[in-house]
Amino acid sequence: MSLSELTDPAAVYNALGEYRAVGRSAFLAKYGFGQARTYWLVDRGERFDSKAIVGAAFGFQHPEHGPLGPADFSGGEDTVARKLRELGFIVESAAGLPHPTFEIGRTYKRRQLLSQWGGQYQNGIATPAGRPYLLVFTGGGEGYGYSDGWAGDGSFRYFGEGQVGDMRFDGGNRALRDHAADGKALHLFERKKKKGPNVEYRGEFACGSYERTTAPDRNAQQRSAIVFHLVPISNVDTETTRNGGEQLSGRSLNELRRLALSAASAPEAGAKEGTRTYYARAACVRDYVLARSGGQCELCHQEAPFERLDGTPYLEPHHTRRLSDGGPDHPRWVAAICPNCHRRIHYGRDGHALNDKLQGLLGQREDGRATD
Repeated sequence: MSLSELTDPAAVYNALGEYRAVGRSAFLAKYGFGQARTYWLVDRGERFDSKAIVGAAFGFQHPEHGPLGPADFSGGEDTVARKLRELGFIVESAAGLPHPTFEIGRTYKRRQLLSQWGGQYQNGIATPAGRPYLLVFTGGGEGYGYSDGWAGDGSFRYFGEGQVGDMRFDGGNRALRDHAADGKALHLFERKKKKGPNVEYRGEFACGSYERTTAPDRNAQQRSAIVFHLVPISNVDTETTRNGGEQLSGRSLNELRRLALSAASAPEAGAKEGTRTYYARAACVRDYVLARSGGQCELCHQEAPFERLDGTPYLEPHHTRRLSDGGPDHPRWVAAICPNCHRRIHYGRDGHALNDKLQGLLGQREDGRATD
């Protein structure tokens, strides 16, 4: 049986009812789905994991067959999103969500930022649900024996969350370390005064690496703390990062993909080492997506408009989940596209729709390569 045989909106409502009754974690675990990253079904102001809802709804309509699992059908604009819209439901995509545009050097009130853009009020790392970005606020740890601050190489040392005991990679700490793999932009705000409400926007950053150090917790007990090395995206030129990486010519597409997937994760490393490898990681992702394209724009599928001096097709890397196009990212969220499509996405009236379409195409392409 196929997704086309899901025709009854009541089955979707039954799935929504079960989701609400048992909670998100239990619902996803029961049906074997992961959390949605790109598409959400919106009902009564709440967001639901769209692919999981569709899989469960199929079982409600066809109990003799049972629900569809994640391997039974693909997600994306042309499958799950289209089916739900056909049945009269609202589907929201990460590409279509408002993306914050902040002014570097401008002062904002933290509570107003969180009220408008989402995220937890009490945390230094705000992770708005279903949004393609994180809001990171400095300060607040001075009383526990450590503090955030700028390093000599232009990176920012940011202590992770957790006031008692060893810091762990869960919650905000995991989200910060894995933001590139999750397709999340990272916006950094620096507190103006120790206890004041105002924060200054310092720009978009990426997690270059992290290290473990020893620092006291709230109870003055020594514990293992996490320090993230955040690198300004503005420091990365997508046309020159190629020179900062390995010599990747002659490698197979599968090998390039392996390197790109590895580059999407921030490594454990010292500050200087992490900053240096940051540029090499960006080059790995860039070289893979250019090779994956086969010399054709991954949106309009036209040949590259010309060749570079080294004879390679000229296409531009585009980060579908960020306003900026610099730095490492997961290849699931980066495309090689022609200059015309690139400008159209950033400045065209239909830019959000095209970016949405491109995310779907990338999902199909990367899902198809997952078993290569």
